[in-house]
Amino acid sequence: MIEKERGFQRGEEVVVEITGVTDRGLGRAEIEALVGPQKEHAVYEIFVRKAIPGDTVRVCFEHVRRRRCTGYYVELIEASPLRIEPRCPHFGQRHISGQGCGGCTYQTMRYRHQLAIKERRIKDHFKEAGLDTGLVLPLKAMEEPWHYRNKMEFSFGDTADREFALGMHPTGYSYEIVNLDTCLLPSPFAADFVPKLRQWAVERELRPFLKSSREGFLRMLTIREGQRTGERMVELCTTASETATMNSREVPSKEIAEDFRRFALHTAEELGESITTIYWTEKYVKKGETTQWIEHHLDGNEVLSEELHLPGERVLRFDIHPRAFFQPNTMGAEVLYREVIERAGLTKAGDRQVILDLYCGTGTIGMCVAPFAKQVFGIEMQRDAVENARQNAEFNGIDNIEFFAGNVGDVLESEEFCKRCGEVDLVIVDPPRSGLQRDAIGELLEMGAPRIVYVSCNPSTLADNLADLCEGGYDLEVVQPIDLFPQTYHVECVAVLQL
Repeated sequence: MIEKERGFQRGEEVVVEITGVTDRGLGRAEIEALVGPQKEHAVYEIFVRKAIPGDTVRVCFEHVRRRRCTGYYVELIEASPLRIEPRCPHFGQRHISGQGCGGCTYQTMRYRHQLAIKERRIKDHFKEAGLDTGLVLPLKAMEEPWHYRNKMEFSFGDTADREFALGMHPTGYSYEIVNLDTCLLPSPFAADFVPKLRQWAVERELRPFLKSSREGFLRMLTIREGQRTGERMVELCTTASETATMNSREVPSKEIAEDFRRFALHTAEELGESITTIYWTEKYVKKGETTQWIEHHLDGNEVLSEELHLPGERVLRFDIHPRAFFQPNTMGAEVLYREVIERAGLTKAGDRQVILDLYCGTGTIGMCVAPFAKQVFGIEMQRDAVENARQNAEFNGIDNIEFFAGNVGDVLESEEFCKRCGEVDLVIVDPPRSGLQRDAIGELLEMGAPRIVYVSCNPSTLADNLADLCEGGYDLEVVQPIDLFPQTYHVECVAVLQL
């Protein structure tokens, strides 16, 4: 217990012992204090970036809101028994030059400890929601917790010292970039390509787009890789200006794009690799108007092809455009979808079940379960995602799946959908992080499907939604967590409910 004349302030430092972590991977501690002349008892929640349970640190507060304080540690007084040296030189504290990258959260812990912390967080949420924590199975690990991402986005900008940068934002900061010389989440090619592209931009005196001034040209580099096919897409995103400054003179933007194309092909050859698709995309942003992505295909194939290998030696192939969504971990996605198929009880090809796939995105889950169903109906709000889903289904020769564009609730109540769908045997839901809204839960309960498989990327909203569904008459059978994103706080869950 400490005594304070007033509450904690920005820039103040205090020593704390980290006892837990938040859903977003911040170390968590509590401080009890007697505040003010009245000695009012107060409990402050302290959140510390890059701190882990067992650490004793001196934290400097950057944000203070009432009794919640967030900051970074300026001194590691006593290291946690869990703490190890991170593999990446960019992992660490933002105030140290070249460190603070926000791409990873848990590199200072061995992988098994990362899994234990994620599993503990899931069970904590289930306990708070009044659910049986014994139904949460041990978290399934990735066989290889490094170099697993098939897509990475790297931003252009300035470092904290106002130097040209290409890399990742520090955790909690959107106006500065950590310059990356390596990265252990994508393939070695991507990690090697980034610093070479930064050198290319610096040598040509190209300017990064800065959010603070709304000026500059270079916005982002995106690298996608087919982990099953070996194909590779590189995309340079810029502002939508007709001209930009290169080598101290104003030139047409398309001239810079052509120079990028030549550089990318030459660099890939130097690295002993190849690029199968190159794009230059202009991001058009104007207040009061819809943001546009103007794509220019510069070289190679127009799409990147990737495969998913599923039970029964089935292979699904996907054509991925620059704006299309695809799970950023191919091997992890195969584990996730295999789990959905098994937990849904789909064992026989051509089963007579009618399956409803809500928040279906580009239709990946629906296509995975289609061989086991009489008919699959997918619903998704984003119309471009629905169009992509239809193309993927046609490409894979899947003819027992239909997609509907619109708000899930509106589509479920529409006369056209009710006439087409009829009675539903199984519902699969994969909502955004915010989870199912009250009206969606109400519609699920009214529909009364015998079985629901809920895929979630947010244990907090998952627990709340499952509690509501159980209160409405469903029984929770099992929850299988799956670690699709090692070194980060993210975790996927597959939950099964039976009526």
